[in-house]
Amino acid sequence: MNREQIVTTLLSRGALALIRTIEDVEAGRVRRVHIDRIPGDPAFTRAVVEFLYSLGADVHLTLPARRPRARRAG
Repeated sequence: MNREQIVTTLLSRGALALIRTIEDVEAGRVRRVHIDRIPGDPAFTRAVVEFLYSLGADVHLTLPARRPRARRAG
């Protein structure tokens, strides 16, 4: 995916903060990026991360918290 496709998809999904992050990396204001969650399927997440890498960003993905398993009584 190219930049315009990524930005358009993020915009349609309401991920304005991530678009701002991409713009900050492009402008050289930010190099280390922490991303909580990218809306969409894993292939789209991979495309966004690869794009950020291509811009020279150091990307750190935060994994979602795991739910504790329910225990049976007894």
